[in-house]
Amino acid sequence: MSSIINGGVLSLLQHGKSITPRVAASYVSFIYAYNIVQCPMEDIHGRRSAIHNVIAGGMMGSIGVHKGWMGIPFIDSHFFIRHPTLSPRVVAFAVYGSLGGAFALLAGKQF
Repeated sequence: MSSIINGGVLSLLQHGKSITPRVAASYVSFIYAYNIVQCPMEDIHGRRSAIHNVIAGGMMGSIGVHKGWMGIPFIDSHFFIRHPTLSPRVVAFAVYGSLGGAFALLAGKQF
């Protein structure tokens, strides 16, 4: 959950934008949607797993980037020129999924 906040704040700081109430509300909404996706996966499988966080974070990040609601943290604009076969949606899934998985592991979840 905090990975999405950290990724979003890092993205804002990288691009020099300020945090407004509207931006903050969009991140809170994103975190709420992230939990709506992630929590049922744990209930369906009957156990807590970091893979659920990877899937939820990656899926939400991919959708957010595709819709233009957010950027991809740690990735500069020249990345896609150097790697034309990678789409922003795939890279967003990888970055946000990795952030979700990393914070899940720090919280004590296993894969």
